[in-house]
Amino acid sequence: MSIKLNVMDWLVHGGHQYEFFKTGPIFFCTKLDSTPPKEGDFGRPIFTNQKVNMVAEYEKNLLSKQFDIIMVRAGVSPSRYNAFQKRRKVPGIAVIQTSSRHPDLNFPIPNWTKVIVWNSKQVMDKNYKNLPNKKHFYIPHGFDPEEFRRMNLDRNGRILSVVSVFRDRGTILGFNEWKYVSNKTGLCDLAGHGDEGLSESIGTFPLKKLVRKYNEYSVFLNTTKESAMPRSRAEALMCGTPLVTTNNYGIDKYLRDGKDCLFANRKEDMVKCAKKILSSEDLQKELGESGRKRAIDFFGIETYRYCWQEAFYEAII
Repeated sequence: MSIKLNVMDWLVHGGHQYEFFKTGPIFFCTKLDSTPPKEGDFGRPIFTNQKVNMVAEYEKNLLSKQFDIIMVRAGVSPSRYNAFQKRRKVPGIAVIQTSSRHPDLNFPIPNWTKVIVWNSKQVMDKNYKNLPNKKHFYIPHGFDPEEFRRMNLDRNGRILSVVSVFRDRGTILGFNEWKYVSNKTGLCDLAGHGDEGLSESIGTFPLKKLVRKYNEYSVFLNTTKESAMPRSRAEALMCGTPLVTTNNYGIDKYLRDGKDCLFANRKEDMVKCAKKILSSEDLQKELGESGRKRAIDFFGIETYRYCWQEAFYEAII
């Protein structure tokens, strides 16, 4: 898109928005507490992109700026959008990251929102009719294979999961299943914030160190029950880490069991699959190389940018 766009946004999930901020427009971003985001707020180098302006929400210069698009996100009160709409009608793009546990929209979508972006085609197909007269896009997450890359490191014979606030969100993310695997194998480590009380926790890591962690482990385990595409699963794939994952929300449209990953929905099968990978360096290499290729093909940053360019264009026409 050749036209330059000014987009107002709120920092809700730095992991998702790190790539989103690479899609082309000039972004102005504030935190939910209305203060400017700071380096490392969400473990991503958010200041490396010069098209992102970290701002205080109510500063005079920002309120007087003419925006082309307003991002609508969960956790942001609709009243906060009003200040940026008072000069003229600005179209909105709502981002919905939901699950079957919340089949209906669980946050208000203003009428002036023109475009809805979903990260689950399954949930979009089930719910888009609840939002008539909107243009709907399914856009899975996108990643830069030069950042999430394969490194020439020896695998450590252990199992990694990357989940923040795991126990509190356990019903959706499969904490009990993961704990079962940990108890049965004694080989599970867990990265992510809010997990400090768990014996398996190894802390949180900024992007470069996180990529290194993915490369050190022999298995990445994803136990999510109700998540369209956990970022960590795709990040691990992109890094060439052999994957054991639940098969839900259409992931089998992208990954092939036994070729790019091993599917396991039952906790007992998760243990079997993890042990199978750990016992074979050849299988680790095969799954890691094929998984990375599939991740680049389907979740590469260029495809992600292209999809978002279409959504931006639809919002402003």
